[in-house]
Amino acid sequence: MNPPLILTAIAATLTIFGVALLTWLDSQLSGAMVISRLNEVGAEHQSFANGLFVLIGIFWIGAIDRTRRDLEPAAMDPWLRYSAMGFAASYLLSMVFPCDEGCTIGGSVSQWLHITLVWALYFGPAVFAARCLMTGAKGLERWLSLGLIALLIVLHVELLVTDWFPGGWQRLYDVFFCLLWWLVARRLTMPAASKT
Repeated sequence: MNPPLILTAIAATLTIFGVALLTWLDSQLSGAMVISRLNEVGAEHQSFANGLFVLIGIFWIGAIDRTRRDLEPAAMDPWLRYSAMGFAASYLLSMVFPCDEGCTIGGSVSQWLHITLVWALYFGPAVFAARCLMTGAKGLERWLSLGLIALLIVLHVELLVTDWFPGGWQRLYDVFFCLLWWLVARRLTMPAASKT
């Protein structure tokens, strides 16, 4: 058993399937809406969303920390570690600083912190991907890294310009990060297995 990969599997399942379930349950919203809307003030299942976001954050932090500890005495690349932590923190802080109803620009202090601090932390997977590319990612790691960066760009064009399906792009962004983290954690913690 590989504890980092077990924790990663739990974190990824919560991120992908937990959010999908929450979206399906919420009759007020659709899959086209960004994840922030799932726990906005007054959301249909805000309590469930908050609990889910806390679990997502905690399990990602656990997966990242356990991977770091498994590498000791060698150090984990700090860019990989802290950019992945940014992703976990974005879910945790999304619960602490939810969007106002409708997630519009402006509004309360919580809304401003959500669209600045929380959203900046959500760039973590793209930074993680860029670092993978800088350190010579190959094969599927390379393609997922390129895809993650492209998805972040598309997501912002969708969110700021067209507003057609930003939630779909956001969910793909999360899926790509889950897959990329899995491959990197597997390579780091099971070097012999990754060569076969």
